[in-house]
Amino acid sequence: MTRYREALLVGLIRIVANCLMIGAIFLAMFLASRSSGNATLTLCAWFFGITIVVWVVAAYLIKWVRRKAGASNQSFILLPGNDKPCLVEWKVIKR
Repeated sequence: MTRYREALLVGLIRIVANCLMIGAIFLAMFLASRSSGNATLTLCAWFFGITIVVWVVAAYLIKWVRRKAGASNQSFILLPGNDKPCLVEWKVIKR
């Protein structure tokens, strides 16, 4: 996995998590308006309940993507028999 792909996946995970948070605030506001009890308590319970779950899952996915990516990198290397440098991807793995 290249650094570009890793950054793209991490960015997409964060964007999806932020969109889910926007949805969570709308859902929490809707449920708070429908509740017969304390609206603030209902809003906080739903919003923070959803938000904590979303960001824990997002942090786990980001960690998984970075672990899968490892220490990969791309560089141009002049290989024997070639006139121009070739783009080579190398990855350091832990055993």
